[in-house]
Amino acid sequence: MRTPIIVANWKMYADSIALGSILATQIRNNTDKFQGVEVVLCPPSIWLTEIAQILKRGKVKLGAQNMFYEKDGPYTGEISPSMIKEMADYVIVGHSERREHFGETNFDVNEKVLAALKSDLTPIVCVGEKKKNSNLSQTAMELTEALHSVPKKDYDKIVVAYEPVWAISSYGKGENADPEYVAKVIVKLREHVDAGTQIIYGGSVKSANAEGYAKRPEIDGALVGAASIRAADFIKVCQVWSEAKLSMNK
Repeated sequence: MRTPIIVANWKMYADSIALGSILATQIRNNTDKFQGVEVVLCPPSIWLTEIAQILKRGKVKLGAQNMFYEKDGPYTGEISPSMIKEMADYVIVGHSERREHFGETNFDVNEKVLAALKSDLTPIVCVGEKKKNSNLSQTAMELTEALHSVPKKDYDKIVVAYEPVWAISSYGKGENADPEYVAKVIVKLREHVDAGTQIIYGGSVKSANAEGYAKRPEIDGALVGAASIRAADFIKVCQVWSEAKLSMNK
């Protein structure tokens, strides 16, 4: 049975470590009671140390928003897998915003996946089509190329985040994908991984629409962007998912 995972991608929103610390503390204090779900916070890398200290006193896990694939070297401004591993368990790779704004390619994503696994980090691999109602060949290609040379025995050490680019927006104002559609896409993506791989959905997820996804057995959790910097909203997403999955298991 795959454990649902709810990931908070704070992106470059909450604009001070003071606010980030308050947010992490509120989420930690209010989600530890939820059963059957893993919660992961991904703050800006400059805050990883401080947030790690806050999360030591609870069950919430820590993740990074990005990393470089080399172990060390003359790469000014980058952070390595080993640096992240000292504090965190997860790392987001291949997010569409990294592809769009920083020119990351499928090759880059694959290198990051391999490097993360080598350092015992769980990569959260983002894939998704750019335009609504387009075919899913791009999404499938992104996933297969991200997993190039990854041994199948390691597929259950990877989280796949299906994030259609057209559903991602600032402050949760976008058009989230229909849960039934997401479930169908995830069934297709699972052909490229195995039964133990968690496949989650991201794209304008918030408390108001989380239940529709949580009730679909195909969807193993959510990657929450803008709504994750609103403590009450993100906590509610976690609660909804926990209650839905516990109900399914009765």
